[in-house]
Amino acid sequence: MGLTIQQVAEITGISADALRYYDKEGIVSPKRQVNGYRLYDEDDITSLKNLVILKYARFTLAEIKQMEELMIQVPSSDCNEISRGILSSKVVELRQAISNYQKIVDWIEDVLLIIDGTIPYQDNKEQLDMFIDEIYEEIQKERSLPDRLPSPTGRKGA
Repeated sequence: MGLTIQQVAEITGISADALRYYDKEGIVSPKRQVNGYRLYDEDDITSLKNLVILKYARFTLAEIKQMEELMIQVPSSDCNEISRGILSSKVVELRQAISNYQKIVDWIEDVLLIIDGTIPYQDNKEQLDMFIDEIYEEIQKERSLPDRLPSPTGRKGA
């Protein structure tokens, strides 16, 4: 017995439209009833939970689809190499984002001190402006990174 698309939407918080899209794109492929209705099983729910986590971790849908495809393949060195490449790139990207978020938190705390009147704004304007420029440049560099995904063509394994 499987779950309907509406039940899965309630469980996962993913809209029915998004679930249909993920099915269409082959990211998650639930079973179909004779009438064409989708029926999701526990593995589908786990894949969808994984999708939510990976999206939160800034994986693109293409990366998520590739990881899902790799997970269902027979284990091989090619599969491991592709997986390692995707995950290693994501670790670098996330570490940079964490660093940027920490800098932003520090900046917000400085601004709060100014708002609270603890330190005068004019005495720190230049430093705050420099910080804004620094973080902006880091974010722009992060946005301009080339796509680092290895090609999955003809590769198998998990």
